[in-house]
Amino acid sequence: MAVVILARVIFGVVYLKDCPQQPNIPNYLLGLALIWLLMIPFVTLPCESDAAQPQELPRGFKACLLCSLGLSLCSWILAGDVWVFSVYQPNYDPAAADGLYCNKTLYTFAFWNAVWETFVISVHLARRCKTLMCYVMMSPVPTSRDFDGNV
Repeated sequence: MAVVILARVIFGVVYLKDCPQQPNIPNYLLGLALIWLLMIPFVTLPCESDAAQPQELPRGFKACLLCSLGLSLCSWILAGDVWVFSVYQPNYDPAAADGLYCNKTLYTFAFWNAVWETFVISVHLARRCKTLMCYVMMSPVPTSRDFDGNV
């Protein structure tokens, strides 16, 4: 994962001005790397101060930070999908008359990053839906159906 994050930073910085057709593509790569870098400490550090105790789910402020970072990541990936796929098969020639082009290496790297990240989000969403469906199907049904008994 560290190699991919480093590659995103390198591509975003090196090709920052090499895509006038969609100038947000290098920003997409840099933002994606930044969000993943911000998430690393929360994923790798234990939830409790004493590492000998069993690890618990994050609580309080840490849970809010993880949730907001996760939502930011999903939003950034969706925005990146719009930026990358809106110029699918851009003009790769820098000598174009209108000046609108995109570096082929940058675009190809951003394209496959967008495809991969969208696939990962789709798999996670499908797993969450399956878990929710299993929870609903396995939860017990109340035996009393009258209104007063369920209040």
